[in-house]
Amino acid sequence: KGWRVDLLVEKLSSKVEEKVLLCSNCGGLLRDACIYEEEFRCGVCIPEGVAWQPVKMNRTIVDEKMIYCPLKWRGCGWSDRVSAAVHHLEECVYYPEVCPLGCVSLEGERKGEVIKIERRNILEHVRDSCHLREVLCEYCEGKVKASEMNPHLEDCDEFPLHCPNGCSKEGEEGLRELKRKDIPVHLDNHCPLQKVQCAYWEHGCREEMERRQTDTHEREFFHIHFKLSMTDIKQKQTESTNKIAILEKQNSDKDLQIASLTKALLSQLPTGRLEWNVKEVKQKIENKDITYSDPFYVGLYKCQCIIYWDFESTDNVGVFIRIMRGDFDEKLHWPIRYRRTLVLINRVNNKDNFVNSRELTNEDLEKYPNSFKRPTEHENNGLGTRSLISNTKLLEEKYYEQDSVALHISVEVLPSL
Repeated sequence: KGWRVDLLVEKLSSKVEEKVLLCSNCGGLLRDACIYEEEFRCGVCIPEGVAWQPVKMNRTIVDEKMIYCPLKWRGCGWSDRVSAAVHHLEECVYYPEVCPLGCVSLEGERKGEVIKIERRNILEHVRDSCHLREVLCEYCEGKVKASEMNPHLEDCDEFPLHCPNGCSKEGEEGLRELKRKDIPVHLDNHCPLQKVQCAYWEHGCREEMERRQTDTHEREFFHIHFKLSMTDIKQKQTESTNKIAILEKQNSDKDLQIASLTKALLSQLPTGRLEWNVKEVKQKIENKDITYSDPFYVGLYKCQCIIYWDFESTDNVGVFIRIMRGDFDEKLHWPIRYRRTLVLINRVNNKDNFVNSRELTNEDLEKYPNSFKRPTEHENNGLGTRSLISNTKLLEEKYYEQDSVALHISVEVLPSL
């Protein structure tokens, strides 16, 4: 229940001709009038306990009469014609309004109800007392709602706390204050009253004591700690020796496996293949470039393919194979003898390919020994064909597509003659 000023404003702002109330006791026309429980009551007579009877008058007569502000009981001293009351109430500093932050009552019978404050007190309320206003935490300087400050302080990292063990500052009386965030570091590294394990815990000493007692403990039990340490070290040395023996045995077994696999691989006559899609062919021909493939393996032999796009200015494409120095050369058979096959892929039907194949003979080995011996430098001299195909024919549609050609190289190691 409360004074219903809003209903009075509604009555006063009505344009309809109607009967209004006049206090029969004090004779004042709506003087100090408010509406209580949705009925007109005289604000002067009711507090004084005077009985009265309402008298109805025509609205047109009432509008010419004087009226006090319906909030005079709050302290407003305004008075004027009835018709001016509505405009006054729109500006009256005693008129109650809802808090702009939307705060509600937090306790009592009105808990949860929207709080209304006189206009004159709104700014002070929002600044000093509204529980939804933002305030700065004095410790972390973060912004927190006033109603949430206490829960915030329960978690604030900068909030000062006493050491849980009750240690004091050196040379000062009283408990030491620390920031909440520094408590774990203090307990782990600095607090003299914190329970800690003996420094020789891993060696077998199972004593726990306050940190300030560690020096005394280590002095008193020096001989025991020494014996524990030596025993532990010997045990770990034995364990390490056993682990080393096991690892050496495993490595030995792996070496035997590798040797066996290498021997099996070397006993075979391997074949290696390279599928090479060469791009930007036209520019390479115009610049008379030399193009090198990525290294590829024929068994354990490391090889590379080289293309001369205008070999010795003959307008022919030269393709050569060369042997490169590899990691397994000392285990391989030298000089190497092989059959190489060069296939220029037909991009139209992949059937009518251009094939060039040649098996190297003893005559080749005698004529070009540096091409087949074990490499002493990074690679041997290359050996191949000086004129696989002419540039004109290469650029025909069936081989040349999207400025690229596809070349398949096959190298088959042959037994020595």
